[in-house]
Order: sequence, then C-alpha cells, then structure tokens
Amino acid sequence: MNTLANQLDLERFLANFANFLARPKEVTTLTLRPSTWEHLQEFESLDFAPPSAIICLKEALKAFKKGGVWRLEILFEFVKITRYFAYLKARARPKEHPHVCAYLENIHFPAPLLELEACMQDVPALKEGFYPELDALLESLGRLQVQQKQVFNQILSRSTLQLYLADRQVHFVQGIETLLLKPGFSAVLKGAVVARSHSGQFYIEPLEVKSLARKIQETRNKIEESVAYICAQWSQKLRPYFLFLRFINHEFDYIDHLQARICFAKSANLSFIKPNAHGHFVLKDFEHPNLNNPKPLCLDFNQALLLVTGVNTGGKTMLLKSILSATWLAKHFLPFKINAHHSQIPHIENIQAIINDPQNSQNDISTFAGRMLDFSHALTTPHLLLGVDEIELGTDASEASCLYKVLLETLLAKGAKVVVTTHHKHLAMLLAKNPAVQLLAANYDLQAQMPTYTFTPGLIGKSYAFESALRYGVPLDLIEQARALYGAEQTHLNALIERTSALEQELLNERAQLEYAKQAHAQSVQAHLAQMQDAQEQQEVKQRTLEKSYQQALRALQDALKEFERTHNKSHAHQQIQAIREGLKLTKPPESKSLETSLTIGMGVVYGKQKGQIVGLSGELFVVLLENGLKIKTRAHALKVSHTRPQAPKPQVKLECKPQAHARMRLDVRALEVQEALEQAQDFLANALLAGFEEVLIVHGKGKGILRQALKGWLKTHPKVISFEDAPYNLGGSGAQIIKI
Repeated sequence: MNTLANQLDLERFLANFANFLARPKEVTTLTLRPSTWEHLQEFESLDFAPPSAIICLKEALKAFKKGGVWRLEILFEFVKITRYFAYLKARARPKEHPHVCAYLENIHFPAPLLELEACMQDVPALKEGFYPELDALLESLGRLQVQQKQVFNQILSRSTLQLYLADRQVHFVQGIETLLLKPGFSAVLKGAVVARSHSGQFYIEPLEVKSLARKIQETRNKIEESVAYICAQWSQKLRPYFLFLRFINHEFDYIDHLQARICFAKSANLSFIKPNAHGHFVLKDFEHPNLNNPKPLCLDFNQALLLVTGVNTGGKTMLLKSILSATWLAKHFLPFKINAHHSQIPHIENIQAIINDPQNSQNDISTFAGRMLDFSHALTTPHLLLGVDEIELGTDASEASCLYKVLLETLLAKGAKVVVTTHHKHLAMLLAKNPAVQLLAANYDLQAQMPTYTFTPGLIGKSYAFESALRYGVPLDLIEQARALYGAEQTHLNALIERTSALEQELLNERAQLEYAKQAHAQSVQAHLAQMQDAQEQQEVKQRTLEKSYQQALRALQDALKEFERTHNKSHAHQQIQAIREGLKLTKPPESKSLETSLTIGMGVVYGKQKGQIVGLSGELFVVLLENGLKIKTRAHALKVSHTRPQAPKPQVKLECKPQAHARMRLDVRALEVQEALEQAQDFLANALLAGFEEVLIVHGKGKGILRQALKGWLKTHPKVISFEDAPYNLGGSGAQIIKI
C-alpha cells in the first residue's frame, strides 16, 4: 500500500476500490496517456460488464521468454483477455465512444491467438472436434467412469453388505474411490484396505472395481500427455508473438484500471475531476473518504501557502489531509465525493506529507531531527505539494518560527504549494505579511464550547486550549490556575494579533472592492467613448452620403444644360431642371430660419400628428410639451404653428433615460430573427422620436423577403410612423426602408 495513502487515511477507501479490479495491482500503476481522460469519460457512458478474474501473468511471461511451455490454464488466461477485448470492440460505438474505438481498433490480435480462442471452451478445456485423439480418450474415460459407477451401485445394493456399510457414499481417498466399511467386512466383500478412519472403520477399494480404476487412471494419464503435447504445440505457435502477448497483458491492466474506476464510482456515486495546469484549488462539497457523514468542505486556495490556525480538534489536520487527498486522488484519476462541476484541482507531480511524529529511538532520531530530514527532502523535490501538520513540534517556539519562515519562503520561491497547520502566533504573524500566504482560521462556538469544524479566511485563529481542556474533563480549578499563570498581558497580546489579522482582512476586502469599482468605471468610460465614436462615424457617413448626392445632382444639372444647348428643346430641359430641384430638396435640409424667428415660448405648435406647446429653449432646440404628456426637444423645421389653442397636456411622466446616448439615424437588422429585429426596431424608433429625428433608415436586406415583409407589416401598424418607402439605390434600395416619423 502506498505510504502517502496511509498518511492520508485512504487505506480503507483503496481496499474497497481494489475489489473492483479483475486482478490485484497497485492503484498508482495506471499509465496516464494523452487520451486517458477521454477513455475514462467514454467508458462511463459505455454499457459493459466487468471482466472475470484474471491471474497475474508476469511470472508466466518470464518463463515463456526463456523457452518454457505454458499449461492449459495459462493459455486460457490469454484467451479470456482476447475475448474481453473483442467484447469491448462489439460494445463501443464510433459516434459515442470515438477515443475508445480508435484505441481498440489499433490493437490487432495475431491469427494463432484467435485460433486458440476458437478451440477453447468457457473453462480451461479444449472443444470437441479439433483434436480427434484427445476426443477419443475423453470418450473412453467417460465410458469407464460410467462402468465404475454401475459396479459401485451393484456392490452397495447387496443385502449381505448392508450390516457393514458405515454410509452409502463413495469416498475419494489417496486418489482412489473407496467404500467406508465396518470391521468384519472381509466375510462379504473382497478388497484392499486403502486407509483407516479415526473411528476405527476402513476405506476399502473393492477388487471388482480395481481393474476399472487402473484403466481409468491410465486413460487420464494419456489425456494429460495429449493435453501437454497440444499445449507445447500452441506455445511454439505463440512464441514469435511474445512481444504482443506481453503488450496485451499490459493493456489489459490499463483497461482493468479504467473499468474498475467506473464501476467503483457508480457503486458509491463518486465523481471524477481532471487535474488542470493551474495552481488554483477550489474544493466544493469535498468529503474525505475515511470520514462517516462528514461536513462537506468548501475551500478556495489561490495562493502559494495556506496557513491554517485556530482551535484544537477543530479539523485543521483533516483539512490538510483533505487537500492532499483530493490532489492525490485526482492525479491518479480515482473518483471521490465532490461537486466536480464547481471544483478545480491542479496537477502536481510530487506530493509530500509531514504529519506523523518521526521520532524513532532505534534510529536515534528526535522529533525535530525527523522534521528537518523531511524538509531537506522537500527542498530538493520539484513540482511539490507539501502538507505540514503542527509545524511547531520539537523545538523552541521562537527559534522555530524564524527557521520555518525561511524554509517555507524558500519552498515558495521554488514554486511549491504548501499547506501548514500551526498554533504559533509568532510564525503566523511573520508569514501573514507575505502576499503569497493565505490565512485560514478554524472556528469555535463559545456558547456551545465546541469547535464548529468550519473555517474563516483571512484570519489568525485562537487555540482555545483552556476551553478544550475543560471540555475533555480537566478540573475547572486547574484551568483557572493555568489562566492566571498565562496572564492578562499575553491574552491581550493574542487578542491584538487576532484583531490585527481581522483588520488586515477588512482592508484587503475594501481594497478589492475599490479596485473592482475602478475597473467598472473605466469600462463605463470606455463604452461611452466607443458610443461617441460610433455616433461620429455615423455622422461622417451621413455627411459623405449627402455630399455624394449633391455632386450627383450637380452633374445631372450640367448634363441637362448641355443637352439644352445641343437640342434647344427648352421644354425638355425645364422638366429635367425641375426634377433635379425636387431631388435636391430631398437631400438638402429645409430652411427654418424664418420659422425659428416666429416661434416663441408658450406658442401652440403641431409636431407630426401631435399638438403641443413650446415650454422652453435648449440651445437651438425647442422644448415642446405634447398633449400625450411627453416632453421632446426638436428643431424649428419639425414644428408647425397651431392656430388652435392646445389642450391641457396630460400629467407628465418623468422618464429617467438618456435618449441621445442611444439615438441613431440608421439601424441594420440583417441576419437577425424576425422577433429580434422587430424588438430592435421598436427601441430604435423610440430613441429616434425622443431625439427629435424626422426621418430614419432601417436596413433589412433582400434575401427571401421574409424580414422585409414582416418589417413593413409592423411599420404599417406603428402609431408614430407617418410613411415609409424603399431607400434610394445608394442607401440600400429595396433592401432598406426610409421611414418618416
């Protein structure tokens, strides 16, 4: 059994797992390959039966390599291995188990081994029809055994023998079938005495069956010789394939490891975790296999060193063993109790536990000397996870604190992960200043006078030695004397250390919150800048579009004048000029200076189909309170003077939004689902209305026309849409809509 597994209290767990193996082997001998995790996952979904027991063939292979001949039982073991691989090939499906199928397809059994499998029964025996001489001998043996049974039945049925029969059984003694008779039998039965029982009776071989017994034995000897000859022939046939036989024996162990893990996990509802390349531990609802009904452990260990302090018998040692156990089990792909979906365990090559007292009087090793030997080994071990329980054992506390601080920080500098439990306040304070150290305190319930077996991160815990001693039966008067000797100053010092630890943790939490708020603010600023940049780019695109339209109109006008001069057809030229003017009216914003000068605060106006009243100015924009209660900002050209006094507006609803930050004149809904496109169009038009836009563009694309028809149907029912039509060719043509709102 693995020494580390013993230190971590995993013996019983591993013994239960070993029951699922087809043949005994160390659990750590699973060969980890690039696809081992995938094989394990696919085996978990594969419906298969575990293999039957297989004997260890290591010594048989050694003898075979030296020219030995295998017995029928050894040949049958390889037949069982061959049949199990064939069984797995038949069960695996390429779509569901691609890695397992690829692995099995790469294993090609030699023809002689397949021939041997075909002539074997389900037991270590050859089938009939393959070896006529052996078949004849077996048939002869059967006849002789029947005759022998008939003779025994005849002897047992004789009336003269009944008085001498101790029982009516045929006893097999020293390889001979006999009857158990009482003294004086010689008067009624002739035979040879084979043995005498403890009660003074005799085992007799009747002379009538002695000749049959001799023939039976001779036939059996011939059968053994025939089988030995056949085995020698098969050994000779298989000898050229020795390397494959050794390979398939090793591969069976690999398959045996996988199937045993799957069957073990299913039997106890255990989970697998694939170790990752990061050094971050997250244990969620972990239960140590040696505990009955334990409190599930939840731990986030994200630093290089975890320093566990606090109450005696509060679970510190089991916490250390749990971290090391989870790492060791995950490393060897063994299942255990844990919430696998919310846990992380790194792959660590070497795991060392310094837990037990190494004191040994025979080897003249003290506790401290043993600890130093363990640490010297740890200092030379790469890729290490080290667990040290009660690190203060064995020497002066002040000296040990300084020594262990140097040793632990040296290990951290070499990239080790370390878990330490201690009651040394001095050592805890020295290590707490290191940013690579994570503090964890075992909790104690003062009211119940009991450890809670829970842990608080970021604190240095109190040992509660006096309280624990009282709970275990130490008289109260002795406890009070000890407290008096300990002194109030030392108590206050410990309280100050614990309070300092708590304040440092609060400071770290506040600093983390401030950093988070800072990052959130920076992200908000970046998003706002991105929106401003997007709006500016859209405005530039609009400006270029207007300039392009103007240049096209100007070139058309020049062409019309040339045509006029050439043909002197004034009527035709006049019509072209009028058309160009109308086109320019569509692209050039209407003049509104004369209207702006005529609008004043308090005047009734019409905005679209809604009546309203001007209630204020915001730069060049007029603030209009509409009859429906909405307040908008718009330019003068979007308003018409109303000659009727507007109705009293409805109670104003205060909307806390920022429409200008989201308002755009163009929306692209291509490649969206119909429902998503309509939802975006709804928000787009609402923001455009609040921003005071009169005309917007929605690009829906051409395609099959499904989105185009859905959008047009929706626009027809929208209460704020005045009209809509296909956009000009340069803005998308029939793949976009110009909408007036």
